[in-house]
Amino acid sequence: MLAGVLLAGRPGAAQDVTLTGLDASVYRGFKTVEGQVYYMLRQGSTYDLFQLEIYGRDLQKKATTEVRLGRNWNLQATRVVGEFTYFYFFTGKEGLLLKLDATGKQVQEARFPGTGDYFGLAAMEPAGGGDFYITYPIDPGKLGFVVARYGSDLTAKRWQKEYLPEKGKYNVHQFQADATHAYAVLDNTKASYEVVCLDGLTGNETSRKELLGLGAPNLLVPNLASLDKAGHLILAGYYGNVPKSVLSAPVKVENATPTDGYFVLSLAPEGTPDYLSRLSFATELAGKLNTHSTIQPYTVGDYPGLKLHALLPRPGGGYALVGETYKMFFFTDPLYSAAGGTRAPGPGGAAGPGPPRRDVLDFVVLDLTTQGKLEAVRRIPKPYKIYEDHSAGPVPREFTDKLVYSYRFLYQPDPAKLPQVVFLNWHQNLLYVNTLKPATDVRDNIFTRRYLGQPAVPAGPDRGELTTLSFAPTFQTPPGEFFYDEVLPHAPGKFVYSHFDPAKSALHLQVLDVPVE
Repeated sequence: MLAGVLLAGRPGAAQDVTLTGLDASVYRGFKTVEGQVYYMLRQGSTYDLFQLEIYGRDLQKKATTEVRLGRNWNLQATRVVGEFTYFYFFTGKEGLLLKLDATGKQVQEARFPGTGDYFGLAAMEPAGGGDFYITYPIDPGKLGFVVARYGSDLTAKRWQKEYLPEKGKYNVHQFQADATHAYAVLDNTKASYEVVCLDGLTGNETSRKELLGLGAPNLLVPNLASLDKAGHLILAGYYGNVPKSVLSAPVKVENATPTDGYFVLSLAPEGTPDYLSRLSFATELAGKLNTHSTIQPYTVGDYPGLKLHALLPRPGGGYALVGETYKMFFFTDPLYSAAGGTRAPGPGGAAGPGPPRRDVLDFVVLDLTTQGKLEAVRRIPKPYKIYEDHSAGPVPREFTDKLVYSYRFLYQPDPAKLPQVVFLNWHQNLLYVNTLKPATDVRDNIFTRRYLGQPAVPAGPDRGELTTLSFAPTFQTPPGEFFYDEVLPHAPGKFVYSHFDPAKSALHLQVLDVPVE
């Protein structure tokens, strides 16, 4: 184990780049397209004019493209297909598809009608030969969607299909594709999900399955989707019983998330289920997830407190579900105060309802067979646990997401082994970056690997259940040292660490080694 190297802090060979002149009011993050291209969107002189800046692997700017977007713009999808990079924006009334060459310069754009529903997913997936599939929402009145196979000239090269339901609405919830088939997982106003499979060459619909029927008497709510080597769709998510009154109401599925456990489903292109496995939270998971808890308030609880991040094929067959446990504390919970919740004063000075709290605990890996059956539950304690405090009022969603779930991306140094999870965490205002190995249930003891130059905190006893970081009610805005840090995938064995300093209007970037033993 390379203890001396890992605890040394910042590697000497790190590549450092500092970008200046970035106003905090318009900084929207330094981001990557699949670890191959980096970009920033910077506000121009008017509200609808932006500069799309493209950076290469060396973090040097390659080109700038002016993009005119509407007031309610949203970047929906980015992909690298062949030698080109594609950006899809929704501008408020239409979709804008940009095509950039290897030098970062725009070579073409296409605009098409869109919809104002931000819940509609727009996605792109490579189709082989420089083609790609694209799906995007249309018609805000009925809320349907388009699926098409595009060529590099930004036109429907082979086929384009529009789905406009006579009643209700369809949103694309997940989209997966290969050269042969394209799968769209749809949520509808029946509070259920459907899976549509289209032939990749012709666009013909090969199957359509409603998950409510497949999962009867349970509702299946997919959170993850992937394709196996045979081109079959693998779905994973929550399952459980939901009252018929909820199913018949015009509500979104997320408002009726079931809580009985988790499922894994495999569907062939013809719509035939290869298997459907259910993992009961009460009988299969809860006790195992809480076995090593050292403080009672910080157990997962009596409902599925597991955020799923990735569904990975295991070497030799089967799958691994990687996630993070969490615990919700509501005002009525007997342990609400013990978890740090503050009851707000009510009429006459009596305690009133306080905001819910969410504690994030540890990483969990569920080992599954080739049929999705549970083989083992491996709980990997984190070095530090962070929970959010909403007593100061709402905070930006991006801040909440970064605080609550520290999973960032996967790194696979050995194709014969499961990928490692690259994560970041904070303790005493310091940022930590490390990896864990889903193939074992032992956490890397060198959890102090980080790149901010402060003295390393010595490795010690497992404090995954003991150390917390609480945000005091005096915080009215997110502290910049948390909000402006990010970790992005780079070349194999490398990642990019970015830190934005609003006081200096500067962005600091470093290319660093992924921590490994």
